[in-house]
Amino acid sequence: MFSSFILFKERNDKMKLYNVEVVETLSRVVEQKANSYEEAEELVSDRYDNQDIVLDYNDLEGTNYKPYPSQMIKEDFVVTFQFRKNTNELFVTDKKGTMNYSCKSKQDLENLIKTYVEDNVELDAVVPEKVFKNKDYER
Repeated sequence: MFSSFILFKERNDKMKLYNVEVVETLSRVVEQKANSYEEAEELVSDRYDNQDIVLDYNDLEGTNYKPYPSQMIKEDFVVTFQFRKNTNELFVTDKKGTMNYSCKSKQDLENLIKTYVEDNVELDAVVPEKVFKNKDYER
């Protein structure tokens, strides 16, 4: 994980310093012979720890940018998640009603919850670390 600073110029020509966290995700699927998944995971973990597996730029899955520190949740909310295995459906109920999603895997569930939070949970505004006056900042 890396953090960097980005300056944002407002209309009133006062600059503010914001912390922006840059998160790179590296990912690779590794085949491993073993008697169980747990054993395979342990063997792959050992290989990774011993640097037999080294992820690099070719394994880049994506890059995300987010405020640092993380924004705070603005207000209370209530949400209910109900999963039905026989139909692979996830029902999400909140004050707006009930929404129905197809959900077959753990990854589907994680993505749906992340999307729900991004679309429906209000966050406080990003707070700058420092306000600059024009004389404080020169290129």
